[in-house]
Amino acid sequence: MNKQERKIIKSLNKIGVDTRFISLYDDNIYINNLKFSKFSHKKEDDFHQLYPHIKIVRSKLFQKICIKVSRTIKNQIKPKEIIYINPNQTDVNILLYILLEPYQRKYGIQITDELTEECIQVSSKTLNDFAEEYINLMIGGLLISNTYEEKTIYPLMHVSNQLIIDWINSTDIEYTKSITKKQTTSTQIIEFLNKHIPNVQESIVQSVKYLDENNI
Repeated sequence: MNKQERKIIKSLNKIGVDTRFISLYDDNIYINNLKFSKFSHKKEDDFHQLYPHIKIVRSKLFQKICIKVSRTIKNQIKPKEIIYINPNQTDVNILLYILLEPYQRKYGIQITDELTEECIQVSSKTLNDFAEEYINLMIGGLLISNTYEEKTIYPLMHVSNQLIIDWINSTDIEYTKSITKKQTTSTQIIEFLNKHIPNVQESIVQSVKYLDENNI
């Protein structure tokens, strides 16, 4: 965090906001969890006395993404780690930064855009990417298993492309589009299954996780 961001965090702490559950990004404060952040409208009014130009974003869509991400990375991220996020301003990379920004206060991590040997890399793979990867393994008659890379975390493993698109479109953030719809055999299979099985991609990912954990 820079000096100005530290001042903002200090001001929020003074009025009773739990800053472990809010994210700072580009003169916006995104609330990750409304209940845990304790960021009431009264506290918002008090905060705007000092920083009237900073927008407070209460998005149920964003909070939904935060819940999915927190459950995913709670066992992946460790205190004081140096976390590398690709600096390209794509929709996914921006979302990753906003999602992980409060972990600087939760776990004391450091976020960097300079990749070194000591860094833990943040993967941009989404729920769609994982599901399609598993379908491709099945089509190829290969062992269906996770292929996690070393020193890498996967915050968006349970976040769909559509959820990311819906969120970024609800903001005024300027970004480079990274998620494109492409028709492949695996996407066609998933689309077919989705007509009969609700949340089929999530079911596929959870099934592979179960198989891996139980050595099946």
